[in-house]
Amino acid sequence: MIGHDDKVLPADPLEGISIAEFGARLRRGAATAEAATRAYLSRIAMLEPRLGAFVHVAEDDAIEQARALDRLLSTGTDLGPLMGVPVAVKDLFTVEGMPAPKCGSNVDISDLVEPEGEFIKRLKRAGCVILGKTRMTEFAFGLFNVTHRTPWNPCDPFVHRMPGGSSNGSAVALAAGLCAFSIGSDTGGSVRQPAALCGLFGLKPTFGLWPTDGVFPLSTTMDSIGPFTRSAEDAALVFAVLSNRTVPQPRRLKGLRLGRPRTHFFDNLGDEVRVATDRALRDLEVAGVEILPVEVSEASEIDTVFAPILSVELLVTLGARRFTKSKDILDPVVWNRAEPALRYTALEYAGQRRRQEALCRVAKQRMVGLDGWISTTAPEPAPPVMDYSSPERAAAWIRRNTHNTRPANLFGQCAASVALPGGMLPVGLQVACDGGRDESLLGICQAIEALFGRRTLPDMRRFL
Repeated sequence: MIGHDDKVLPADPLEGISIAEFGARLRRGAATAEAATRAYLSRIAMLEPRLGAFVHVAEDDAIEQARALDRLLSTGTDLGPLMGVPVAVKDLFTVEGMPAPKCGSNVDISDLVEPEGEFIKRLKRAGCVILGKTRMTEFAFGLFNVTHRTPWNPCDPFVHRMPGGSSNGSAVALAAGLCAFSIGSDTGGSVRQPAALCGLFGLKPTFGLWPTDGVFPLSTTMDSIGPFTRSAEDAALVFAVLSNRTVPQPRRLKGLRLGRPRTHFFDNLGDEVRVATDRALRDLEVAGVEILPVEVSEASEIDTVFAPILSVELLVTLGARRFTKSKDILDPVVWNRAEPALRYTALEYAGQRRRQEALCRVAKQRMVGLDGWISTTAPEPAPPVMDYSSPERAAAWIRRNTHNTRPANLFGQCAASVALPGGMLPVGLQVACDGGRDESLLGICQAIEALFGRRTLPDMRRFL
């Protein structure tokens, strides 16, 4: 336990260690799932009023799950590397025994919610303890809402800064040490972008890698489930267990060939991000990585192709009548982004889908001879929330801060954000690989992380 004035904040059970090391401690009797779960629940109780990361905490159920897992392990039943690991999930997922997902909205979607899906069942079969459900932006459509509460980014105890989105609650929960890892979704950067702003590792797997039944859809053609972890090493373990694959091993940096896009990805960077990124690329070259220029001009089509597809597919799920009747209760950022889709024709949508398929082929050709592409994740560190109180300013911030993440979804790639160490405000480095090369992506990220070191999570005693 660590003290702060008259309050005592329980230590984060995974502070300074990996999920694998926690598992080793569990199996040799140096830790228990129940003790870890209780520690996280205590931290949530003390920090949540300030942070606003959760919409539901399943305290009694989580303790009961943890006790049951401890009993299983004591009798010789081992469910694998994630057994007894406490996790938080975005309120986009249906979880039996918990309130139905509201997806960050006041719109009644109870008739659209599916039963618990395969992904949550995999977490349970792996022995994870589900602590609760985390806050998100409305329908995962954008990084920020002007009318809904925004969780507090733990990187700064004094200024309420943007945590990113749409999986902002999951990012804040992990960055504050309220769980061992957390689950979000990524349709245009909704895991990678908040990971960059909160100093975490964020993974967007290949589209379709993990089943999305039981997950409220934004885009049925681009939604991906993605984890937030403290490190690429942890992400590799989570990926392997939930995909029933071998744990990806770190690649050797020497001989890696990474493309640096000539245009789009390095446009309009803030000074702090530019300096950190240039330094990281130089260090990678010194370590033996070839950084080669690559042309990816098609990334500019995120506005003409990506945006219409998302808007139409969200309205297909909600229904035009429900959407229009809900104008007064929808966040204006969501309304303004989705409303133009009411006037799209079937031919226009089909044309954009066909173009997206062509772009996936083009991106694959541009990746030939390369192990991946490298860029910044977000163009600036987390700014103060108060600077974006109008829908117009919020929309401009969203466009700028998904500038580099949306192309990976549009191109059908897998991608991740690696947190660079140093500095009060985090900066993320993005790596993207061909769709289906998730193991290679995680191997590259582990090697990059080994070179730079891991970013330390903030000292949450400052929030008490």
